[in-house]
Amino acid sequence: MKKQMIVLLALVLVFSFTVSSFANGGQEQGDKTEVVKFSTPVAPDHPNNVAALKFAEIVNAESGGRLKVEVFPANQLGNVKDVIELVMTGSVHMYMGGTSETSLFQPEFAVMDCPYLFRDYDHLMKAAESDVVQEISDKLEKNRGVKILTAQIYYGTRHLTTRDKAIYAPSDLEGMLVRAPDQPVYLEAVRAMGATPTPVAFSDLYMALKQGVVDGQENPIPTIYTYKYYEAQKYIMLTGHMRRVNVIGASSVWYNSLSEDLKKVVDKAIDEAVKLNNDLTIKQEADMLKDLKELGMEVIEPDVQAFFEAAKDVPAKFEKQWGKDTARRIAEIR
Repeated sequence: MKKQMIVLLALVLVFSFTVSSFANGGQEQGDKTEVVKFSTPVAPDHPNNVAALKFAEIVNAESGGRLKVEVFPANQLGNVKDVIELVMTGSVHMYMGGTSETSLFQPEFAVMDCPYLFRDYDHLMKAAESDVVQEISDKLEKNRGVKILTAQIYYGTRHLTTRDKAIYAPSDLEGMLVRAPDQPVYLEAVRAMGATPTPVAFSDLYMALKQGVVDGQENPIPTIYTYKYYEAQKYIMLTGHMRRVNVIGASSVWYNSLSEDLKKVVDKAIDEAVKLNNDLTIKQEADMLKDLKELGMEVIEPDVQAFFEAAKDVPAKFEKQWGKDTARRIAEIR
């Protein structure tokens, strides 16, 4: 009898524990902290990475200990292409990277790097959250399992620099070697502007400029300043030929597995990160242009309309990859 009472008591305790666990919504599982790996390609103090850290701060504070975001800057987990592949396998949860790298997995994203496609910053931001970009993002999620959480991380407006010649019009670039990222739309853009595009890895660009391997390059003002290209380049031409955004993407399996309240936390943190990044980047563009002048760079106001006309046929060369009306639809956004 005593033995039966002990068995009965044990069963009651097990039943009580099980009911309690379900009543608390699986509390033991809910209390477990999930580490979220977030990769960025930029230096720790770059606005893009500062924004990623802000995202992590908000999520870590408001997820009730259920998520802990760890940010890995400067391609610590691999270059953007490699990291996207890791996101696809679930080894990395989130990445920040260019639309150019993302286009390696969904070609239509490269339209966002088209020269002179965007009238101004507001147009760029409207396009980044438009139905057109959403359609491309949906294809990426369906085909690759990567969900774009935002395409509004402003990276900057790209301008041309040269070593020893001021450039006012496309004809001035004839015969000059200008470094461009090794992506078709960048190479075509530089070619359309009148120069000979020369692919050089970003990590090798400073030395290529110092040694005269190339005559010039094109990048946003904060990049020109931060990486000290002014030490090898005399002129900066405010061509404004590309207005660039980066995206934040995530494993769709991971994001879709989150509870609704955690999704709201993540989405809110994304919005805050976008605002911080964009404010910082716009301020840096203005402040660092002044700094470049003080460091001895000569600022040239070129004939932007002439460069615009020179590049107007670029979209037609990529219709097969982007879709016939994609660039037109983006250009018409108001």
